[in-house]
Amino acid sequence: MKTLLLVDDEQRMLKLLEESLAASGRRILTASSGEEAWKLFQREGADLVLTDLRMESEEAGLDLLKKIHLAEPGTPAILMTAFASIDVGLSALEFGALEYLTKPVRMSSLAEKVKELLAERPEAPEVEAGGGEIPFTFDEILVGSHPGMRRIYEMLPRMVASDSTVLILGESGTGKEVFARAIHEHGKRKDKPFVRVNCAALVESILEAELFGVEKGAATDVGARPGKFELANGGTILLDEIGDMAPGTQAKVLRVLQEREVERVGGHRPLKVDLRVLAATHRDLESMVREGLFRQDLFYRLNVIRLELPPLRERLADLELYVRFFLERMADRSGRKVRGLRPAALEHLKNHLWPGNVRELENVLERALVMSQGDWLDVGDLPVLRASLPASGGAVFPLPDGGISLEEVEKSLLGQALERAGGNKSAAARLLGLTRRTLGYRLEKHGIGDESDSQEEEP
Repeated sequence: MKTLLLVDDEQRMLKLLEESLAASGRRILTASSGEEAWKLFQREGADLVLTDLRMESEEAGLDLLKKIHLAEPGTPAILMTAFASIDVGLSALEFGALEYLTKPVRMSSLAEKVKELLAERPEAPEVEAGGGEIPFTFDEILVGSHPGMRRIYEMLPRMVASDSTVLILGESGTGKEVFARAIHEHGKRKDKPFVRVNCAALVESILEAELFGVEKGAATDVGARPGKFELANGGTILLDEIGDMAPGTQAKVLRVLQEREVERVGGHRPLKVDLRVLAATHRDLESMVREGLFRQDLFYRLNVIRLELPPLRERLADLELYVRFFLERMADRSGRKVRGLRPAALEHLKNHLWPGNVRELENVLERALVMSQGDWLDVGDLPVLRASLPASGGAVFPLPDGGISLEEVEKSLLGQALERAGGNKSAAARLLGLTRRTLGYRLEKHGIGDESDSQEEEP
């Protein structure tokens, strides 16, 4: 049952709020001061807090939000006041207020907004006794008990209510696009387009045409064509794998973020766009900035709100929850239902390091569900899994008890890659999951080889 906490020192207003927001299935709590409300929240909790600003003190409502935010981050709130100011509005948003309303408040609009916010607040589904931590979900996202995932989950209500740029970091398969879609579909632009662009899949010239569009006559027999920024106007654009974007294109994207306008390839007329920008990458952008591979000013523009998705190998304590979550979802889609995994099968999954992360786990379980015949999945239903990661997945090495020199490890791996590639730097870079330029930087740092390379392949 959803619980509303209503706070106002004017009894007439409090009664009006209670009558306007009373609806089937809602539990209403009322308080006439910030201090009373705080005690009530500690004792009873709430799914949404609606509070006046000025009560026993000028900022009693704001003080209440601060306490609630520290105790239960992510609790949505609405702040009402007859004394609006920009400073108070910003402070309210910082401490969880999803709406900042000036009095007099239209009760019909308020009731609709409360209904909307309560619908967006996810509830934790129950699990069987002994099933471990309760798995929180947000759309297609299962949170589990990992601290990093919990922090993200607590940020989501405020994040979807904002229009700020979000930078989503994480290895391939951790769910970056899933998070991006969830942010869009629960935000104020949910009825507008969601456009995804894979920056790694296209060469620079084609990517620019895709992003910015092409003006008529830019090339022979080419008609005018809008780009992805124009198509996303009013909605959201996801710049996926932005770490692979060429420096020239980075500069043009920076202008879009600064000026909110685009210029088509071959055109000279700026076009205004109104959109939310989300960006995602598996690369370490801060290292790329230090190495001159990614623009520092663009990084700062993207890094307004930052989500770092932990790899699945760091969430193995929640593996059983993930398995149950995926099997139930697959059963709903396919009609094929199993009771769960045998202990040996679960142990088999826990011994794997999951280079493909959550996406790989989902694929493994889908295959097992198709191939199995019994009510329980066993080891024989699962594919052979290797308990190691390829270089592109960020291989895991045991750390010796006495520690290790990271510089020496890097130098050794660079030398091995060059030797295996026969001195070919481009081939060595591919073995290490690096760009040719990054490899050159690291070779120079360690004093390995020189820039002349008779065996270098043609670009």
